[in-house]
Amino acid sequence: MVVGAAVRSWSVRAEGDRGVGLSWRDWVVAVLAAAAAVVQVSVGPSADEPASWVASVAVLFGVLGGLALAWRRRRPFVATAVAITGSGLQVLIAGPSVPVVGWLAVAAAARHVPDLRHALRGAAVAALAVAGVNAVAGVLHDSTGGVPLVFSLTLVVLLGASLVRLQGARVDAQRRERDAARQQAVAVERLRIARDLHDLVGHGLSTVAIQSSAARLALDSGDAAAARRAVGSVEQASRGALEEMRQLLGVLRHGADDAAPPSGLDGVEALADGARAAGHVVTVHRSGPLESAPPAAALCAYRVVQEAVTNAVRHAPGATISVSLCMAEQDLTVEVTDDGGDRPAGAGPGDGGARYGLVGLRERVGAAGGTVEVGPRRDHAGWRVAVWLPLREDR
Repeated sequence: MVVGAAVRSWSVRAEGDRGVGLSWRDWVVAVLAAAAAVVQVSVGPSADEPASWVASVAVLFGVLGGLALAWRRRRPFVATAVAITGSGLQVLIAGPSVPVVGWLAVAAAARHVPDLRHALRGAAVAALAVAGVNAVAGVLHDSTGGVPLVFSLTLVVLLGASLVRLQGARVDAQRRERDAARQQAVAVERLRIARDLHDLVGHGLSTVAIQSSAARLALDSGDAAAARRAVGSVEQASRGALEEMRQLLGVLRHGADDAAPPSGLDGVEALADGARAAGHVVTVHRSGPLESAPPAAALCAYRVVQEAVTNAVRHAPGATISVSLCMAEQDLTVEVTDDGGDRPAGAGPGDGGARYGLVGLRERVGAAGGTVEVGPRRDHAGWRVAVWLPLREDR
């Protein structure tokens, strides 16, 4: 019962308790172990009774070994070594007996040594020492009849303590895996939100900035009609950005089920209209059953066109922009090109702050299982963004 009470008291303690001070539970276990050392239970045939002072010394060693177990959480190696030494000296002096203190030391090594491998090895060494000392004591005191029993029970204690530690390690590993999975999910969601915010704010503010500049120039030149058109484009872009912002906030506050459906390929024409209002000639070529594209692929394609058109408007004023959408049975391809417009030589969307948009574009397409090609056009001045997306049903 002493062993069972001690082991149960240890099993409920977290491994992090090693760094705290001694608690009343530590002292209860130590006192019980010391009491068990005082009340010796012999194994095998009775050996000759030692002298009273020798018996007292033996009991003293056993008590010291039992009290050392109070430090089993803070100093597991030291506590185990002292307990095994005290219990061993008691057995060698007084003769073979039930090694309660030694068994508790075996359990302490398996339970409280921080590293799992060292814990199992330490427990095995401690068990071997307990069994070996009892065997030597049996030979010295001509009482070897109980040695097999001690060997068997020590093996049971070792296996039980090791299994408890392994089970605890498995539970800890599963918990760490769950925590890592949650952190990964949070990081992925945070990245997705960052990409959506960049697409939304970057496109909307770029249109607003360009059209505001156009309105100012029109007002300076006295062209009220052009200024009115530019201000109208600013209003349209602002309203569109606000609507998408509301959708995104709805996802963050209430979950995806409560949000309005995301923009898909139907929104590409609105992107083209915004670029046309900024003074660009935009053509959109469609091929295949685009209306049946899976929602995830459609949203990804929309964001690709949004980023590419925004970069063209921002970095290639007056450029002619071509948007091509082609859906086949197994894939969806998106290509956005411009003829350079008034872009300075060597400049491109990869310059300045736009590089974050291209990084987000690659991450978004990569998450969808697709590929991206971004760079200057080979056949003509300008820039080209080409994306290939596999078609797969949303899970």
